[in-house]
Amino acid sequence: MLPFSVPVYEPPPYALSGLSFSQLPMYTQRYLQLIALVPPDVPEVDSISDERSIISIALFRSLIGNDRALVRQRDDAIAMARKLQRDIPSQETTQWHLEQQTMRIQFVLGTLLPERKLIFNEFMIKFDALVWLDQRRWKNRTSGYWQRYRDALLEPILDHTSTQLTWIAQGKSVMNMHVIDEYTYRAPSLPYSPLGSSRASRARFRRSAARGPESREDRHRGC
Repeated sequence: MLPFSVPVYEPPPYALSGLSFSQLPMYTQRYLQLIALVPPDVPEVDSISDERSIISIALFRSLIGNDRALVRQRDDAIAMARKLQRDIPSQETTQWHLEQQTMRIQFVLGTLLPERKLIFNEFMIKFDALVWLDQRRWKNRTSGYWQRYRDALLEPILDHTSTQLTWIAQGKSVMNMHVIDEYTYRAPSLPYSPLGSSRASRARFRRSAARGPESREDRHRGC
């Protein structure tokens, strides 16, 4: 049995709906200024999608060191547990092993997992800023719509981080994960539809990720 488990990251609620640029948190404003996507200009969809892919790849790569450290702690814990089962250790040896396991758990809970959460939190600042840019392109949407829209965009990216950790735990190379059909990983773009919020609906609209709300409306009009 593993001495710890890696929790699933729970993103904060989307909190930028309805805000003007000057009302955004300062770190969000600085990020948008840094990437030169600042109002009053409305950026092209491709610009937002490109930046979303860039920060997604940066997230994956930032997590690699943390992933490896978590796996190393797990592997060391398993090896130590197996050694105790295989041998007949003295009381002193058993106590030393228990102290090592306690230190390992403390390192995971006190260092590695907080570091992991910080990496995700910094990513979410940028991710939500890009959702805010999308929000400027399509008016008259409710805050609930943008929450579901953000979550639908985010879900496959978080799934990708979990897969990366699994691959590292299995001893696989993860660099090829970031290349799909000879192209660098592309973050999904504009997958959410106001027609529904179910997981099946989100999956359906991820398959048409290249199409935004405008193209769907055009299709309904027969364009």
